[in-house]
Amino acid sequence: MAAPALERTASLDSVRARAERRLALAARDGDEAAFREIYDAYRDRIWTFILYSVGDPCQAQDILQTVFLKAFRGLGGFRFRSSLFTWIYRIARNECRNDRRRRRGVPPMPLEAILGSRDEIDGRSGSSEPDVSRAVLRTALLRLPPKMREVVVLRYLEGLSYGEISRVLGCAPGTVASRLNRALAGMEAHLRPFRSPAAAGDPGVGRP
Repeated sequence: MAAPALERTASLDSVRARAERRLALAARDGDEAAFREIYDAYRDRIWTFILYSVGDPCQAQDILQTVFLKAFRGLGGFRFRSSLFTWIYRIARNECRNDRRRRRGVPPMPLEAILGSRDEIDGRSGSSEPDVSRAVLRTALLRLPPKMREVVVLRYLEGLSYGEISRVLGCAPGTVASRLNRALAGMEAHLRPFRSPAAAGDPGVGRP
């Protein structure tokens, strides 16, 4: 990337950081409109992470509300050592882990509850090919262990960098890369029947 482009990116990041700081400080001082802006900005991305972490839409909605309630109450202790976005993600991750501990022994939510009927998952309902492909990917993702699933969600659904993921998860970037590789390898067996012959023969496909 050329130097001017790097400078523009750094400048945009700085502007976003200052705007985020202003919102956080206003919300901390009791400005409900500022906190609503934070909620609107991050709700969908946090929701995606929670849903794929717990696999139950109803439970995910409850956790989402808990996450933002804790974020609102905890703003007084937020010291801007990370981005506000990363901090809220950490709260979400902790709540998802707490939920999994509480629900040990509870039967998992059927995949159909998230993806639709079994016919829709299998592609027999007349759905368009892109919709079926997305359903197959989601099915494979939901079969991963939580630690692997979360890195896939953060990397490919949320678009976070390895550094950002490492800050959210509190682990080294190398650990993120290792989990991601194992996650992709775990998904590959499920996805193999749906891949084109050319892609199936390419060992580089599916690697970050």
